[in-house]
Amino acid sequence: MRNRAKLISAVLLVAGAVNGWCGAKKIVCVMDLEDKSGQHGSWRNIGTGVAEMLVTALADTKKYTLIERSKLEAVLDEQKLGASGAVTAQTAAKIGRLLGAQYIITGSVTEFGIKDSKIGVGGLEKVLPFGGGAKVSKTKARAVIDVRAIDTTSAQITAAAKGEGEKSSAEFSGNVSIAPSFDFGKEGFDETILGKAARKAVDTVAAELSKKFDEAGGGSVKIVKINGKQLYINSGGADGEKEGREYGIYRLGEEMTDPDTGESLGSEEEKIGTAEVVKVTPKYSIAETKTIGVRKTDILKEEK
Repeated sequence: MRNRAKLISAVLLVAGAVNGWCGAKKIVCVMDLEDKSGQHGSWRNIGTGVAEMLVTALADTKKYTLIERSKLEAVLDEQKLGASGAVTAQTAAKIGRLLGAQYIITGSVTEFGIKDSKIGVGGLEKVLPFGGGAKVSKTKARAVIDVRAIDTTSAQITAAAKGEGEKSSAEFSGNVSIAPSFDFGKEGFDETILGKAARKAVDTVAAELSKKFDEAGGGSVKIVKINGKQLYINSGGADGEKEGREYGIYRLGEEMTDPDTGESLGSEEEKIGTAEVVKVTPKYSIAETKTIGVRKTDILKEEK
């Protein structure tokens, strides 16, 4: 029990970290994507690699707090769950709540591989698996990913995005089995035609998710300390926080469970009051509220 408490405390601390853009940041967690491509030959851990690329792409926008992958793996181990995007929306939402995330992203890699434009029957392209020492005059790399963003409170899908990346090489000679030696994120991978195709697909998804998240409005901030009517929040001047910003104070209700399947259906949020930022420091701010009985587990959301 002591180790479990330490784990959850560490995870929530990470979830409360800030990394720029605006006061009410959305806290996002990306799970491993399910590999449905079946086209990549000997290349392993496709879903993990593409998920890590997506984390990097979202982090580069400077708009979100991204849960560290190591913390996600720790919770999955604790809950004895797999990291694949094949988990249900309800299960994903539960994982996200344990991590303190507002959204958890799941999905799949549906295409990932190289096709040879000359080998085939009846003019049809044939998938060329890595390995075998083949030499071809022209190749085409293609990667396609589908993702969904799940609201961890309601367990509902609030955004979906699809990214397709395709790159061709006029001449690609040599043993294509060298390709798997370029691991995801390692030097050399992005320079392969498959790496370029995957990066294009990931960047498309990140841009689409970012657009839909922006349309959904502000994110949430956490309370780190309560002193009478003053609420200390994990959003400071470095995050774009401003004096006079108004937040609604929300409390999660009882978790609802499907009586037939036993799966979590999420929890309703109840607005219990408001708070206004009165002091901003570089790393945290102080908001004042007239609401009585605010708890550290309550969440502040920017008022539209």
